[in-house]
Amino acid sequence: MATQTLPTRVLLACGAVAGPMYVMVTMAEALTRDGFDLRQHRFNWLTTGDLGWIHQANMVLVGVLTVLLAVGVRQMLRAGRGAVWGPRLLGLCGMAYIIGGMLTADPVAGFPPGTTPEMVHTTWQGAVQNASRGASTLFLIAASLVIARWFVGEGRRNWAWFYGAAIPTVFAALTAVGLAIGGNPSALAFLMTPWIWVTALAVHLYRREAKRRTDVPAGGTVLSSA
Repeated sequence: MATQTLPTRVLLACGAVAGPMYVMVTMAEALTRDGFDLRQHRFNWLTTGDLGWIHQANMVLVGVLTVLLAVGVRQMLRAGRGAVWGPRLLGLCGMAYIIGGMLTADPVAGFPPGTTPEMVHTTWQGAVQNASRGASTLFLIAASLVIARWFVGEGRRNWAWFYGAAIPTVFAALTAVGLAIGGNPSALAFLMTPWIWVTALAVHLYRREAKRRTDVPAGGTVLSSA
């Protein structure tokens, strides 16, 4: 229906802004919070301490935006191989971020400042928070492969290769950059890789939906985008 066009574009736009927002806020925190060391600390540890609420809010917001994107992707895919489980897996990725943002990671020696080795211990909240990060990665990788199958079904093999291989390719490239500049070689890769893929998917589908909207004939019926 033509009336679905505007909500679909809004939903896809949510996904387009989610990644850049999350990466920028996270890097700003990592570079300004006392005691945080990019060479050895994980980004989810930013949820600890007095300012941990900032990263928690960042995770919850990006999770909500990703879930909204998943709804938009479902409206775009509609039918074919991967049309159901691709958006579902993407939505589960967003839910994992929301869960992670509602919890706090366990402090580690040196962060937040003043934390000694004797003060470090594992809590259920920290364990679940940490597990949510791994779960989000697995859901996103699965979503990328399933959505790549949808592109194959559409006969768009170039796009299928892009979405199927983007995550490992970008991760390897960013890891190489990390090795070149020193410090933690995979820090940038773990932070940026998922959101480069999500942003690329959201922008691509947004453009397809915008093009389809311009193809609406005088009668008001939306032409197929297959």
